[in-house]
Amino acid sequence: MSLEVDEATILKAYGLKTIEPDRWHNTNEGKDGDSNDVVATFDGELDPLNLRPRMPNSNDFEPELRPQLSLSSKAFDAKVFLSQVHPDATFADLSRGVIHLKESIEQRSEALKVLVQDNFDRFVAVKATNDGVFREMKELDHGPLKEGQEYGTKELREVLGQASAKADQVFMPVLENNLKAGKLRSTLGVFERSKFFFNLPASLRESVESGRYDVALRDYRKGKYLMSSRPGQLLALPSTADALGLTSEQDAAGGNHIDEQGNVQNSKLQAQQKRVFDKVWGAAQRVMTEMEQRLFAMLRDPKRSVDEQLKTIEVVLEMSPSQDPVSVYLESERTHVRALMTKTYDICVSRVDASRAVASASTSVTDEAKERVQDLQTCLREVRRSDPNFEAMAGGAAWKNISIFVRRMCEVMLQNLPTYWRVVKHYLDGRFVKKGNASTGVNDRIASQCKSWALESINEFCSLLSHFFTLTDISILVRRPLSPLPDWVPIPCSCSTAATFMRTTLEDLGDTIAEMEALNIPGSSNPLQSLLVNARFRFTEVLCRLWQEDAQQLSSLEEWTLDPVEPSTTLFINDIAAFHKSNARLAYLVAGGRDSLPGTTRPKESLVKSEFVSRIKASFVDAFRISLEGMVTLAFSDYNPVDAETTTSRKVVGGSNITIDVREPDTRILLSITNVSQIQQTLIPSLLKQFSEAFQTSVTTEQKQLKELAQRVDRTLFEDFVKRKGTSICKILKDGILHSGIDWRTLPKPTEVNPFIYDALLAMVQVHAQIRAVAKQLVDRAITNLLDQLARETLKAFQQVQVFGMGGMLQATLEIEFIHQTLSPFVSPSAEQTLKQLYETISERYQRKSPDETELLKQELETVKKTLVASRKATALQFLCFRRTRSSKEKEESSSSRSKERRE
Repeated sequence: MSLEVDEATILKAYGLKTIEPDRWHNTNEGKDGDSNDVVATFDGELDPLNLRPRMPNSNDFEPELRPQLSLSSKAFDAKVFLSQVHPDATFADLSRGVIHLKESIEQRSEALKVLVQDNFDRFVAVKATNDGVFREMKELDHGPLKEGQEYGTKELREVLGQASAKADQVFMPVLENNLKAGKLRSTLGVFERSKFFFNLPASLRESVESGRYDVALRDYRKGKYLMSSRPGQLLALPSTADALGLTSEQDAAGGNHIDEQGNVQNSKLQAQQKRVFDKVWGAAQRVMTEMEQRLFAMLRDPKRSVDEQLKTIEVVLEMSPSQDPVSVYLESERTHVRALMTKTYDICVSRVDASRAVASASTSVTDEAKERVQDLQTCLREVRRSDPNFEAMAGGAAWKNISIFVRRMCEVMLQNLPTYWRVVKHYLDGRFVKKGNASTGVNDRIASQCKSWALESINEFCSLLSHFFTLTDISILVRRPLSPLPDWVPIPCSCSTAATFMRTTLEDLGDTIAEMEALNIPGSSNPLQSLLVNARFRFTEVLCRLWQEDAQQLSSLEEWTLDPVEPSTTLFINDIAAFHKSNARLAYLVAGGRDSLPGTTRPKESLVKSEFVSRIKASFVDAFRISLEGMVTLAFSDYNPVDAETTTSRKVVGGSNITIDVREPDTRILLSITNVSQIQQTLIPSLLKQFSEAFQTSVTTEQKQLKELAQRVDRTLFEDFVKRKGTSICKILKDGILHSGIDWRTLPKPTEVNPFIYDALLAMVQVHAQIRAVAKQLVDRAITNLLDQLARETLKAFQQVQVFGMGGMLQATLEIEFIHQTLSPFVSPSAEQTLKQLYETISERYQRKSPDETELLKQELETVKKTLVASRKATALQFLCFRRTRSSKEKEESSSSRSKERRE
């Protein structure tokens, strides 16, 4: 006998579609209704319409459709039959099918009539026999259908009752033990199947302690899933009555209840298992609560990297936390940034104040000016180097701390703000939103708060720097004069030192602001740009103020060392050029300009704004004015070199063995005059041209002002020198003319030039020698001006003589002509006019004794000419310096040209 059963047969018997159903399938087989509706099948039947040989297999159709397709079923539906069995039949096919169906029905009706006719007698006989048997069973005394015999089942019931009682007595203990064994097996099965669940708290804690938060979250979610969707895998609920061997009469045994589906519900077991489950799950929940607290603490840790924080946020979001982790992290980061900025500000400012106090204390009041001059001298030497270093200069330590302060503040922002904004961007872009969960979308309130926190940090950064540097809006400062030095500027310090560190500070600040603007934080551009512009303008004003203060000390650097290329000037001109050129370049860089390669076009963004240009240009002119005016003060002051121990007052003129002593005021004045002249001719045009090209501004007015100032300084120095020299020479002449006892009325005919004339000219020779030794190019100018002064004083003196006799007139004419011819190369038009007036004055005051003196006067004049010639020859060697040769003139012009080219 084969035990193999066809799968299709099983499916058909139980009314299933699959051998492994996933839900309970109810069948109405054996219930009320026609059995044909349930087991309707038409396998192998002929097609009633004769359109196909046989009907299709009934398994090809849904069970619900089979009764509607079977002709033997009461639920047969012709429409469904046609749509399912003959969906492609044409009208002609259906017409033929109708004819065939009619013929089949007629044939069946005829066959049925024949069957009834052939078997009617047999049917009547069977019917009579059945009625007789029924009547006997009902009327006999012991018939099974007699009343009281319960239709023949009374004895059977009694036997079955006795058997049931005996079975209860024998098998009930076995069933109870079986039930207990089932409970034990169920409990063991729970523990075996729920091994993961009961170990969940310990495994979660181990994962949390080792930092494997993703593993802990995965296990927790797995346990939660099993708990919510598959409780049968955790708890032995429920068990079937058949599996436990229970019947409906044993419901109360062991506290069981059998439901309609045959499942056993044990309330006590369920309550006990629920308590165990709640205890285990509560422990797991507590571990996850501790994990959540730990993760939130990690989010508040500012030392962790942004990638770690992002991973932490994602883990926390998967836990359905009580508060938003993004908001917690951003608020913590915002608090940390503000606290860090405040701490950095306090520490750095205290260091700056300490370094400023040390710098101020190290400088005594009496030596402050001298130390500042020495520092300025060292700075000028440093700016000529390719890699200047100003940290060792006065105020350098304090400026370095200021630069470090700004750099530290910038580092605080760059280390925290980008990471902060990166998390904000991820939040705004929806990275932290769970897919398919609209409730975890972007919160507008949190998004707005995050943006405001970022802007608040930027404003705090700007506020702290603005407070330290006492910044004022540029629109207000440009309408005011140059501000005094603020308190935060280290004193003493030079302009070069301050500008170098301010430039570095602005570069750090500019780079930081550029990086923060690249984050595109809404509303951050205006405060950042205002901070940078206002800081630049404040630094520019500090530079301009220090530039002017240094210019007041600049003249003290004059050591009167002669320039070997142009001996008539000193090396101080180079210091002036280096000082103003360096400060102008630093001002250009501090104001926002950028260096460009030679021969390249400067980009538009590198141009300095007009507000800065106006302030710098005004300060440049003021500083240069102070420098020129300081040269006057220096020339008239006592000789006081910066380093008296290593500096000598005896200076050697280049290309000769001549030495000059700069302790003499005349020497310093002459050198100052040549320096001013050189500055006017070459330095001012050169510096202003460079300034104009760098700042892209016109300096025509400023150049005119500085040249006029240089001319006034030159005139002041030169007039002082000429006046002092001319006064002594004029006194010789005046005393000789008026106070030497000469009676110009009775004076005999001249035989020689009076000695006081020689004395005056020899004094001029000394002046000539002095000027030529110091400033050769000033000889003509000085002698010419001295001659003008000499002529004027001589005219005034002779105007005091009331009457000239012939001898006096001839003597005065001889002496004036002697002076005129001796100094003829230096006679200016004004001097020529004065000498002419002098001749006229003498002629007017000449008193003739008789009209016949005309011939005699002519003879005497010829004699005077001879005397003049003889006197000139006799003194030719003494007054040889007053002769001007062509070669000497060309040499001076060539020297002046070379000097101009070198300065340019």
